[in-house]
Amino acid sequence: MATLQHIRNKAGVLVAVVIALALLAFILGDMLKSGRSLFSNSQNEIAQVAGKSIPVQLYQQNVEEATENYKRNTNQSAVDEETSEKIRQQTWDQLIRNYVMKKEYSEIGISLSSDELFDMVQGNNILPQIKEIPIFQNKTTGRFDRSLVIEFLKNIDRDPTGKARQSWLAFEKVISQNRLNDKYNNLIKKGLYVTNQEAKVESQEKNYTTDFDYFLLRYNSVNDSSITITDDDISNYYNEHLNNFKQKASRDIEYVTFDVVASKKDKQLAQKWIDDIIYDFTNTDDDVQFVNLNADSHFNDIYYKEKELPAKIDSFAFHSKVGNVYGPYLEDETFKIAKLSKIAYLPDSVEARHILIASDQKTGDFKKAEALVDSLKTLIKHGKSFTDLAKKYSADQGSADKGGDLGWFKENTMVKAFNDSCFFAKKNDLVTVKTKYGVHLIEILDQSKKYQKVQLAILDRKIEPSSETYQRIYSQASKFAGINNTQEKFEKAIEKQNLTKKVANNLRENDKKISGLNSPRELVRWAFKAEKGNVSSIFEFDNKFVVATLTGVREDGYAPIDQVKSELEVDVKREKKANKLIKKINNLIKNNTNINTLAKELNTEVKSSENVKFSSIGMPGLGVEPNLNAAAVTLQKDQLSKPIKGNNGVYVIVVQSITEPDKNLDINKEKTSLTYNLLRQIDYQAYEALKESSNIKDHRSKFY
Repeated sequence: MATLQHIRNKAGVLVAVVIALALLAFILGDMLKSGRSLFSNSQNEIAQVAGKSIPVQLYQQNVEEATENYKRNTNQSAVDEETSEKIRQQTWDQLIRNYVMKKEYSEIGISLSSDELFDMVQGNNILPQIKEIPIFQNKTTGRFDRSLVIEFLKNIDRDPTGKARQSWLAFEKVISQNRLNDKYNNLIKKGLYVTNQEAKVESQEKNYTTDFDYFLLRYNSVNDSSITITDDDISNYYNEHLNNFKQKASRDIEYVTFDVVASKKDKQLAQKWIDDIIYDFTNTDDDVQFVNLNADSHFNDIYYKEKELPAKIDSFAFHSKVGNVYGPYLEDETFKIAKLSKIAYLPDSVEARHILIASDQKTGDFKKAEALVDSLKTLIKHGKSFTDLAKKYSADQGSADKGGDLGWFKENTMVKAFNDSCFFAKKNDLVTVKTKYGVHLIEILDQSKKYQKVQLAILDRKIEPSSETYQRIYSQASKFAGINNTQEKFEKAIEKQNLTKKVANNLRENDKKISGLNSPRELVRWAFKAEKGNVSSIFEFDNKFVVATLTGVREDGYAPIDQVKSELEVDVKREKKANKLIKKINNLIKNNTNINTLAKELNTEVKSSENVKFSSIGMPGLGVEPNLNAAAVTLQKDQLSKPIKGNNGVYVIVVQSITEPDKNLDINKEKTSLTYNLLRQIDYQAYEALKESSNIKDHRSKFY
């Protein structure tokens, strides 16, 4: 078990979830409607990479394989929705990477031979990841031992479940892909270098600084009313700056929610239920069974120390007899009755050591493990060393090397059976207990001070909406959606009914989240199928019914001019203001080149900026002004600049002093730094560039 777990941890195997039957129904239903083959590319294509179609069946297969890996690696039988989402994304990323890189590897001739894989795993150049796995390290020296790897691989098929082989193959797949990727990136890196001239220029730019005086005429000094903008102005600016308006497909929606909350009648029903059951709860002899059969929450078997409970409950619990009850009382929209179930004197923490004997993995039988534990217990009672026996027999690799020592641990940090055995036993006791891991032989080495602790049985009934309440709220939402089936009606109804309008902008096609809504994927999918102005039918997300209208549509490519017209008007207006200010300054510069005189005539003031470099990100009081940086390091001393168009307005500057870099500057350090930064980017940027050129088309929203 420990061997598998260490391999799993290093493998980084993708997690996944099995695709729901609804997906299959969707595909089959669509196929029957269209009359196309089940394997039609257009019907079942989940992606395209460089024109090559990827069928959803392949993606599904990869997801299912990753799911099984995840279940094996975590010993879980199912995965939650959050994990499922991570799975789908990780599986997608890996599938796309494989398609993008496979062609590159083939064209360049990069491959991984079986001999090379052998060398990585058990040959002369074993990977560090394998050397770091504790099970492959000598217990005496703590160093990696290749013979342990060989022994493991020889015995891999002795695992009747087959999990050992499956996990190892998954691990090999990961390290093989990593090695191919390393080879590819190293090829690129070998062709890149930094020249002496590049290092020299970079070094000079970092050490060249100037101090300068400047004045600024801000754009807001020009009245908007003095600027005239024509359609041609907007069109010309749009065409000249087209790349600024590149966009991904996105949608904007407005929506209202009809929250399903418990009514006054629902609260009265919950209170009546709790009042009617208090007698039976008080008189039951089996608190655990009664709570588990009747309450909304399962029985909590934790023992509490004084002042660990809410004040009123704490006072009741530590001043009552077993069997006494408190309540009903209302807490967090739940009616509750508290019953003092047990009183015990227990420590807060325990120091213990154990020997774990695993049960039969194939049958789950504990008999052999119990027999061995009984024998070990007898040996220990007759003087054999617990430490030596733990090192030899314990299946818990985390503690076996330490003689089974678990150190000190607090209550409820171990599985329940193990926890109870340790905290209810006495110091120096030798106890046996079964858990899902096998049979444990535990020695209690020490315990902290014991305190009076109580166990409460809490019978609760949540105040929740009844089916009648659900139907009433649904009817309200249904009526709203049916009557207000246009965007105009939608807006007017919200105002008339004083509803709260909510907005979700820039939704992407594969988005899974909208603030305030739980799992709203179907709403996002609707937004990408609907037309602008459409009003949706009702969506149900937990305790909310939602009705939405599509208010904004943006498609992949360049935003149309009408969509960004307001933004263009701002940019064009600023451009015209800049030209107007530049013309005004140029008219004065013809007759005057003194910055102070010019500033006075323009009714502004001269300010100073010091230690400015070409690489300076910003300047005090001015923010980011790259054009100003460039002018400051290219002008000669005492030279008056031409008007400089900036982000805040138009500048004029005069360089007052220049600090030149040392002529004997050592460029080797700079060259090393530039080379490091250049090569560091390759691992990410090489793949991103290939991905960009592959023209990837993502059709996941058709299926999820």
